[in-house]
Amino acid sequence: MSTTEPTRPRTLAEALRGWDDAALGELLRRRPDLALPIPADTGQLSARATSNASAARAINRLDEFGVDLLESLSALPEPVDLNTLAQGVGQPVEVVRPRVAELLDLALIWGTDDDLRLIRAVHELLGPTPAGLGPSTTRHFGDLDKLIEDAGPDARAVLDKLTWGPPTGSVEKADRPVTIASARTPVERLLARGLVVPKDANTVVLPRQIGLHLRAGRVLASTRPVPPPLDGKKVSASIADRAAAGAALDMVRLVDRALEQLSTEPPPVLRTGGVGVRDLRSLAGKIGAEEHTAAAVLEIAYAAGLVAAVEVGTGELWLPTSGYDDWLELDLAHRWGQLVNAWFSGLRAIGLIGRRDSGGGTAAARDRLINALAPDLERLLAPEIRVLTLQALAQAAVGTAPSPESVVTWVAWHRPRRGGQFRDDLVEWSVSEAALLGLTGLGALAKHAQPLLGSEPTVDELAAAISPLMPDPVSEVLLQADLTAIAPGPLVRVVQDELSAMADVESDGGAGVYRFSESSVRRAFDLGRTAAQLHAWLAEHSRTPVPQPLTYLVDDVARRHGVLRLGTASTYLRCDDENVVTQLLTSNLPGVRFRRLAPTVVVSPSPPDMVLSRLRDAGLAPLAETFDGAVHVTGAPRRGTAPRRRTSRDFNESAFDLTDDQVKAVIERVRTGDRIAAERPGDEGLTEPAAPAETIAVLTNAAESHTRTWIAYVDHNGHSSERIVEPARVADGWLTAYDDTSDTPRTYALHRISAARAVE
Repeated sequence: MSTTEPTRPRTLAEALRGWDDAALGELLRRRPDLALPIPADTGQLSARATSNASAARAINRLDEFGVDLLESLSALPEPVDLNTLAQGVGQPVEVVRPRVAELLDLALIWGTDDDLRLIRAVHELLGPTPAGLGPSTTRHFGDLDKLIEDAGPDARAVLDKLTWGPPTGSVEKADRPVTIASARTPVERLLARGLVVPKDANTVVLPRQIGLHLRAGRVLASTRPVPPPLDGKKVSASIADRAAAGAALDMVRLVDRALEQLSTEPPPVLRTGGVGVRDLRSLAGKIGAEEHTAAAVLEIAYAAGLVAAVEVGTGELWLPTSGYDDWLELDLAHRWGQLVNAWFSGLRAIGLIGRRDSGGGTAAARDRLINALAPDLERLLAPEIRVLTLQALAQAAVGTAPSPESVVTWVAWHRPRRGGQFRDDLVEWSVSEAALLGLTGLGALAKHAQPLLGSEPTVDELAAAISPLMPDPVSEVLLQADLTAIAPGPLVRVVQDELSAMADVESDGGAGVYRFSESSVRRAFDLGRTAAQLHAWLAEHSRTPVPQPLTYLVDDVARRHGVLRLGTASTYLRCDDENVVTQLLTSNLPGVRFRRLAPTVVVSPSPPDMVLSRLRDAGLAPLAETFDGAVHVTGAPRRGTAPRRRTSRDFNESAFDLTDDQVKAVIERVRTGDRIAAERPGDEGLTEPAAPAETIAVLTNAAESHTRTWIAYVDHNGHSSERIVEPARVADGWLTAYDDTSDTPRTYALHRISAARAVE
């Protein structure tokens, strides 16, 4: 940050006016909330920067040492010089100076090295007892060491307990005025000398001046200017990468198997949203995963747009989306990249699944179990903590798997004011989820996770990083005499689908195992395959001869398959007169088809109400009956209730990234506002709104003499602003003028100009 004025600024606004464009641009990029809406001038920018909401956002992104510096500045009496601040945090000036410069660049403090001042919002956000120090007192003390010594050693012991906070203590209410002569207890001797002051009848507090004196100039007992070390075990980097790639392959398979299961047995959407505990447990058993793993698989697939709640009939079911079909067409690397990208940028805190809701609302709502895919799993802190967790893993030495505890400590140092225990939980969940996704192997960050450490990685970048470790798909299997087939690698999608139709998956991994059984072969026949097709496919895709037991199994199932036949018929008609039935077959009723099953029985795929209506239109008099042959009397249709629609909550983050053009536009607007403020005419004559005729006269004269003019203008939205313009023409109720920000003239409605004064 650079300044151009040699004098010491008196306010933050004065300090900001002395910044160059590069410094203002850096402030806007690091605190983008200051740019929306665009401030009119530096004064408005300063007011926004010193608001509690904006200052809180900036402080929450500071690391532990940055917060320690702010606490020390809040505790020390102003003005604070750099040497005093360095002594307060117990660090060399060379360590403190660059961090103070960062706080100056963030506009959380302002001034010079000899006069550092904290903005008022930071004082309020840090609370009344920064660094565990009590409030300041206006009392002047003489020799503090002498006063403390006169109070006695037992009184000094009381002071020692209050020195490092909290600065308050409980006492019994005194039944008489306390003086030095009448004081009997240690606390009374301290009260009599002003070394502690009463906060209320039963509480005393240690004044800040006394606390700083007892701390010997130190504001904080200890500070850490650098992050804590990331301790852990040593692992082989190459083995860790291969282990992570194996986990990535398993994750893709788990998502595939889970969504295939959802497509055949979709679970219902709970009334409160999400998947029921029993349904989740059933899914976990069928895909061969732990319950918490199955929940994570569903959540990641949901974030990737592969599963959604679909309205079916009167309810909703969890079903794969059309995006799942597109996902299956991708290679393994791109499928994995899509999952990782969705997890990395998602807002859902997966680790909350299975916990009791501790939020607001009624007691019953707070104690409600949080289900997978529930609508209330989104947390704004989740993606930020994921980024920091991966950065922590990357900061560890090559071949080091840092312990989860050290990662938690490292992230807590970088965000000490964000989340507390929930932040630590998010770190632990992120470590587990990264291992599940194959971003880490043996606890160490894999090489193919490096794109996540940059800015918003793409699926293609992630896929390119892991592709060298992904096995090539194979199209052949090894058939065994025990009715199993071994896939020596990931199968080509077409081969996998065909094999899954005739065999059950028995195990996944580098070599998948499929088992043939009577039920699995029958499933292939149910899908329309024939025995000849199965024999041909097995012979074509097996590296080994087809075992005789498998051939016998296929032939035996084929011989017994289809002995019984069934079909679908929505309506049947029976009539004792065969001629009437014969006429129906040739009647060609619109939208209705018939098939004869017996001389007196026909069936139709059309619904009964349609067939009944068509027959009556044809002049026949059919009678509806129930399944057991009783006459069915129809009544007026009953109206059902509309299905419950679940709405999702919107999460909006006020902070955003500014482009270079946006930063430039904000700076230009602020500079223009400062010039207008500097050239604003005096307040004489501006206390009352000017008459319209007077305003028009001023503008007309300015247009004739090409004089720059200050105007107060109210736009059609009611927003008032001040501008410096050079009038060119006044006619037909409009002012045509040039301003400092454009080379083209602009028009202003005269009735919206409340005042105008020539600029000298």
